[in-house]
Amino acid sequence: MGNSKFKRYFFVDMENVHRDGLKGIEELTSKDCVMIYYSDPNDNIPLGVHMHILTSPAHFEYIRIDMPIKNAADCKILFDITDLSKEHKKAEFVIISKDSDFDKPIMGFLSRDVKVKKLTEINGKDAIERERFVRGFIMEHFEHIDISEDREANIERTIRAVLNGRTKNEVNANLMKIFDSRSVKIIYEEIKPLVKDLPGQ
Repeated sequence: MGNSKFKRYFFVDMENVHRDGLKGIEELTSKDCVMIYYSDPNDNIPLGVHMHILTSPAHFEYIRIDMPIKNAADCKILFDITDLSKEHKKAEFVIISKDSDFDKPIMGFLSRDVKVKKLTEINGKDAIERERFVRGFIMEHFEHIDISEDREANIERTIRAVLNGRTKNEVNANLMKIFDSRSVKIIYEEIKPLVKDLPGQ
């Protein structure tokens, strides 16, 4: 685990997403590592998916979770990201899960400049399109905003704060972890078009 040639690491929570989380493995490259966390060895994966795994240039690992505790897979995934990010600081870490319990730890990773995000499946096409739109919008609108000398990192944190917020309140709370209240007020005004369809006020 943790070969330096890998640019992206996918952590698949099979208990949560099942076989749907593996959609898109045929698009992976030799720069990708997929780690599949499971507890039930009888969980059915279609033959076609197995064929894609066997012929994929990506590296696959299977991690069985035997600990009889709640959220054992979540804990193991977060531990592995923490461990790998120390050695591979430029890599991107993608959690494949629908579990909202990952949202707070992800913000913690981002505050330490570790590139972590969550998708519900490997290809994550809808999420990729949204990220592309959010990134373009923020890069364009933040040209005139003073967000400290650590500008690039703060723009990236803002992008993640928006993408990881499921409600307006969550986006605001995520921003408060990065900036002071005065800056948050200015930034929130700029990103209102991005959050207007989210629940909350």
